[in-house]
Amino acid sequence: LKLAPSPRASLASAMRRRPARSGPNRPSPVTQLHLCIAAAAAAAVLLYLWGGCSWLTVGLRLPGPPVARSCSQRVPRRCSSGAEASTQAEAYLLSWGLSEEQLSKVKARYGQNFNPKVEGAVKPKLNWLTDLGLTDLQIQRAVVAHPKLFRHDLENKLKPLAQWLLDIGMEKLKVAKLIASCPQICGYSRELKLTPLVHWLSELGLDKSHIAKVLSNKPQLFGHSLEANLKPKVQFLVERGFTTAQIASLVTTYPVLLGLSLKRLTRRASILEAQGLLTESSLGTAMKMTDAKFTACFE
Repeated sequence: LKLAPSPRASLASAMRRRPARSGPNRPSPVTQLHLCIAAAAAAAVLLYLWGGCSWLTVGLRLPGPPVARSCSQRVPRRCSSGAEASTQAEAYLLSWGLSEEQLSKVKARYGQNFNPKVEGAVKPKLNWLTDLGLTDLQIQRAVVAHPKLFRHDLENKLKPLAQWLLDIGMEKLKVAKLIASCPQICGYSRELKLTPLVHWLSELGLDKSHIAKVLSNKPQLFGHSLEANLKPKVQFLVERGFTTAQIASLVTTYPVLLGLSLKRLTRRASILEAQGLLTESSLGTAMKMTDAKFTACFE
């Protein structure tokens, strides 16, 4: 007579007869998540380290490793054709921190064919600007504002220009600031434009230190025509009763006065004169005001 097995014994027997799971034990979902994160992080590190490869940086749009901003940085091997030289120049300027948008402006302002040689034109000019004391950011802005800088002869034009500015009384840091804020001066003729301006300011009564101060504070004056722009403004002041000494003081203290239009000078001086307020200091202060502020104060 067989006794029926107990429920507990039946359960144990069923568990012993249960077929074994094939293959290795599967990890838990949490473990799988950790493994995925670790694999993704390792892949990202490898891609970053290999980011210099074109198929990674261009195809996958991943940033490459930091690029050194140095004049001694290696550039692609020189080629003879203009198109290849242009590509070298573009790559070299991009290595200095220019954006694609800035590079487009450089190419548009340079002229029809942007093909300066890196070793013969681009690199020496950037070295020269660095030696003058310009920062990388100032150099970038100067190149964008006046890319024809690469056309100018370094030994016969640019270096003599810097020495001339030093000779008229500017400090080296002031020369660097002037070229950074008004790089177009590199293309001006010393004989036809720069020297005549300095002589004219001297005739107004400004000494060497004052001339250097005026031109370093307002370098855009180098670009104005003496006959058509600057002299008519001084003649207007003479007709309003200002003496030569007062005009010299005005120009030294408020060089912006010569940089603004004759129409603006005439209008504001006439309003001040009608109110009996036309003095050296009031005119200088008024010329620095915005239109809204001038209207609120004097109209």
